[in-house]
Amino acid sequence: MCRQLWIAAVLVLFAPLAFAEEAAKAGDTIAWEADLASAFAKAKELNRPLMICVNAKFVAGRETEEPAAKGLREHIYVDARVVTKSRQFVCALLTRAGSSADYGELRALGISGRIVSPQHIFVHPDGTRILERQQYWSHGRGESGIKALLALMDVALAQMNAPAEPESPDAPETPDEPEAPSLPVEAPPEAGAGEDAAAVRAAWIQRMVTKVDKGAAEERQMALRSLVKHDREGDCTDPLIEMIPKSKKRVPVLVDLIRALGVPGLDKAAGPIGKQLKHKEEVVRGNAAVTLEYIGSKSSVSTLMKVVGKEDNESIANHMYRALGRCGVGNAKARALLLKRSMAGRSTFATYGPVIGLAYFEKDKKAARGVEKEFKKVGHPFGGRRSGRNSFKRALFMWCLSEIEDPKSGPWIREERIEPLENAESRWKDLVIGFYVAAARKCEGEEDEAIETTIREAMERYLGWRNDRTPLKDEYRIDRDMSKFTPKMEFDPRDDDDS
Repeated sequence: MCRQLWIAAVLVLFAPLAFAEEAAKAGDTIAWEADLASAFAKAKELNRPLMICVNAKFVAGRETEEPAAKGLREHIYVDARVVTKSRQFVCALLTRAGSSADYGELRALGISGRIVSPQHIFVHPDGTRILERQQYWSHGRGESGIKALLALMDVALAQMNAPAEPESPDAPETPDEPEAPSLPVEAPPEAGAGEDAAAVRAAWIQRMVTKVDKGAAEERQMALRSLVKHDREGDCTDPLIEMIPKSKKRVPVLVDLIRALGVPGLDKAAGPIGKQLKHKEEVVRGNAAVTLEYIGSKSSVSTLMKVVGKEDNESIANHMYRALGRCGVGNAKARALLLKRSMAGRSTFATYGPVIGLAYFEKDKKAARGVEKEFKKVGHPFGGRRSGRNSFKRALFMWCLSEIEDPKSGPWIREERIEPLENAESRWKDLVIGFYVAAARKCEGEEDEAIETTIREAMERYLGWRNDRTPLKDEYRIDRDMSKFTPKMEFDPRDDDDS
């Protein structure tokens, strides 16, 4: 019996439990426990599953918040249906401000690595096993998002009440470290004796497409991975591209389609995905922008230039500028817009995307001269009490020049950036000069792994220091298949406890 049918059967069996709670009234809210330790204790006492909602804010010197987390807090968690069902759980809201003890409780469950936000974790009352877990949030903040969370809660209740599978007496001991989650992919079947190979493949493709269209999230994502991996000249991806306009109102399906089609050179998908840059849901626009960066089609340049100036969300606008850089290499209008926005953003954070976009203009003399011109406007470090204001922007410009790698940038860096610092007094002087020297050497054509390491470590350090906590690598960029393409500046180190 498939997982969905099994869950449905268990829900029917335990229907009295599922409807025992009184319906929430207008204004009622989820009863959040103060910390995870007390939540675990209460769950055990009441014999109720624990629902842990990891939900962090990121503020970039303004009031803008991480969109998916904000949508959950302001729309989904306050919906009366969600509040009603939450009464069958003990609930904990884990924010970036959560204590290290809270995150330690998650580690005790075997959750290792970076704890991302948003995500939902459902734990058995005995605290020993996870009933259900979903990282990130691709369902939007409307009705589809409400139904998605309710479905997760139903799955957790079903898993709690299902009898535990007996262990085999010969089963090996559980390893200390949990295994990495597998991402299953189904291969097309081989044609048997007397079968038409083309017909067998066509039937498999149709079966996978049906799973994408009608399957649950896990099944849909598996089918998408299978189709993209085994595509032959568009026989698998063409049907997916055709589904994009038909899925406009089915946000979870649309988002999964957009993410799956982020294949370098898949120009046929660029047009339909580009149209989603005007979608009302931020989760769609953000994912569409990143996917266009992965595809890298020149045909996307005009679309990106038309919409990017109208995008109110700075994080999503940054993704659009990065896509414009990747798609617009060699395009004079794209270069000019990126150079203009590299200094003219509404905030410091709003200039990051344009600068990263310019990094795609490798060996482009005009891009290098333009970046140097803008670089001079931010001044030197250690030049006064306000010089620290542009620290990360200086670092980003220097990194950008090292990516463009125009030979004339090497001497420019040495004369205009390094020489003025030689008599400066600062404990950071040697680190900054070391970074600048590595960038100059790379522009001058030196190929040395140590140079790349120095530049990367410097950028990681600046990313760790910056006051702006909005991530460059956010929900739209995480968990993408980078086997065929790695975007520029695809790192943004943060402490695990910062979600």
